Amino acid sequence: MVTKEREATSEAFDFTQDKRFFGHPKGLGVTSTVILSQAFGNYGMSAILIYYLYAATGEGGLGFSQTNAAQFVNVYSSLSFMAGILGGYLADRFLGVRKALGIGYLVKTVGYLLLAIPGGGTALYLASQFLLLVSGMCMGNSLYALAGKMYSKTDERRDSGFSLMYVMNNVGAIAPIVTGTVALALNYNAGFLVAGVVQGLGWLLYILTANKVFGDAGLQPDDPADPAHRRATITKVVGILVVLVGSIAGLLLSGTITPTMFCNGISTISIFVPVAYLVYIYTSKKTSREEARRIIPFVFIFVANCFAMMIWNQSTTILAIYAAERVNMNFFGYEMTPAAFQTVPAIYAVLFGLLCSALWNKMGSHQPSTPLKFGIGTAFWAFGPLFMVIPFLLYPSNVRVSPMWLMIFYALIIWGEAMTSPVGMSAATKVAPTAFTAQMVTVWQLSQSTGSGLSALAANFYVEGSETGYFLFIGGITLLVGLVLWVGNKKLGRMME
Repeated sequence: MVTKEREATSEAFDFTQDKRFFGHPKGLGVTSTVILSQAFGNYGMSAILIYYLYAATGEGGLGFSQTNAAQFVNVYSSLSFMAGILGGYLADRFLGVRKALGIGYLVKTVGYLLLAIPGGGTALYLASQFLLLVSGMCMGNSLYALAGKMYSKTDERRDSGFSLMYVMNNVGAIAPIVTGTVALALNYNAGFLVAGVVQGLGWLLYILTANKVFGDAGLQPDDPADPAHRRATITKVVGILVVLVGSIAGLLLSGTITPTMFCNGISTISIFVPVAYLVYIYTSKKTSREEARRIIPFVFIFVANCFAMMIWNQSTTILAIYAAERVNMNFFGYEMTPAAFQTVPAIYAVLFGLLCSALWNKMGSHQPSTPLKFGIGTAFWAFGPLFMVIPFLLYPSNVRVSPMWLMIFYALIIWGEAMTSPVGMSAATKVAPTAFTAQMVTVWQLSQSTGSGLSALAANFYVEGSETGYFLFIGGITLLVGLVLWVGNKKLGRMME
């Protein structure tokens, strides 16, 4: 009954006739701006956090070793994905995506601002990381779930809309340049302050405009829990979290487990958690047979994205080292730094994302199906490492190669990302059972953690000098996954409808 009332209310707001934001509902302008501010805060904080952790206290840092600093950042990254699971559950069962976003973004803003307090030391750093995780526990990926509510299941603008959000997210990726420059000119705290202020402005925009552009969409939980059990459930969840955090802290402080052991454990778990979660959603009594049937083709897309994320992790590890040691940094007279290559994907993502958004909007009902888009996109992800086999074959290790090799590599994989990332997020909201709207988006995001796990496993087979075989294998298996989607796109597409 609640679901029918909610659908009727959303339909009364008539998002189908709202084309005030580049042909999309005006609410997409709000979600796109909010995701830009979120990306700016996240990228801006992450870009300088590791340097803040290992910089000497006399230089405004916390004085940890580089090894520990890297471990702390990795632990936060892994746990943030895990926190999103609880956030999706709370949004679907207790808060509704709208309230979850309001609370989550406020907590996140405070988390960034704690890092901006001079002299806060380790205590405020830990408090900040805890609040950022709590933010994820409150909202998960509710912003994408809210964006999905503005489109009917058959609205042809859906993929184009999510492509616009993808573009805005990557516009926010300019943050490292800004916060890094501020940190260098002033101090790390000032850099964190910039990240927190931009994040806070996004939260303020959302609070001031939500009722005007979203109506009642997302106000109520999609699968509301019995009011009599809400308080008991929340109390139980908080209690479990307190015991879990306390136990882990005790084990780390006592030396029973090392940060490295903890990181490896989290990485291993992250591979299996999304798989278990998908099985739970598929077999749940709250998922109808029709809804369960539509999850099956989503699994194929999910697996493809796991392999895509495995390739992305190669670009930030093995190829990052390659850039520093074997690439000529003189680019048409401009002396580059290895870190500058990390800005290249963001530039490509904005350009390719805008192109894809316009293309899907223009093609309308004639655009490729979701599985076909994903099959083609995954193939381009595979072409990246396959292309990099060429310079490894042509040049010995003592020769510095043109930066164009990496430029083309990024062009290939980011074109693949532009075709897959927003489309996958769109598909997650499209096939999500009513009772798991926000949680399904969280499951999709967890493909990143699975990709990281696959990358860690693949790294066991990497030996310097064996790059040709290594990249042939990674590119080849990813290409095979893409071809499966490509060939079976018609059948999978029918199952998703």
